Amino acid sequence: MSWDLNINFALAMLAIANPIGLVPFWSELMSDTSRKVRKQVALLTTLSATAILLLFLNGSQMVMRFFSIDIPVFKVAGGLLLLQTAFSMVKGQATRLDERDEEGETYFEISKKRFRKVIVPLVVPMLSGPGTITTVVLYGSRASNMMDNVGMSVILVGTMFLLFLIFAFSHFLEKNIDNLVFVVMTRILGIIVAAIAMQFMLEGLGAIFPNWLEGQSTFDDPNSYGAKDNP
Repeated sequence: MSWDLNINFALAMLAIANPIGLVPFWSELMSDTSRKVRKQVALLTTLSATAILLLFLNGSQMVMRFFSIDIPVFKVAGGLLLLQTAFSMVKGQATRLDERDEEGETYFEISKKRFRKVIVPLVVPMLSGPGTITTVVLYGSRASNMMDNVGMSVILVGTMFLLFLIFAFSHFLEKNIDNLVFVVMTRILGIIVAAIAMQFMLEGLGAIFPNWLEGQSTFDDPNSYGAKDNP
């Protein structure tokens, strides 16, 4: 087993999954539900994301070959989807549900109805979107033996379990933090997500059209407006 590979993968997963950063997003979607429903939806959400990511981690090459998809193309398509979500977050529409009054005989029936409403954008593209999928695909392709795949699978499951705990018990944070803070943080997170989406799109386009990004930037031009202000 390559410990360096697994440690790097663990750090990458924590950074791209961003469990703490998703708390405001989760709270706006689930603040009106009971604790039991919240835990069940958190379980369904993280299990769905885990299944998707495990598929790409351990079968990335097969999936890409089956659909004849290259990673650069995937980055562009995923970036577009993530950018759309970012716009919705900034406008406050990503967490807006048309109807929140789910009915059912059991808590699980209510949880399933709410889960269907938050699959997009919570599961896709937030938890198992272009960022996380590209991360697991890239690291999965670097695995040299089965133990590397097993180690990264354990790390992936552990990351999603941590995310489940944060989602399931986020009401402790909500007790001490005003809802307005979560609303503002969601808007700010939307700007960051937009920047990440643009980065993925530029990386994908740069790989598809290698000469596209080789032109001189206006910031490098000594006659440009910005350059005149610099000594």
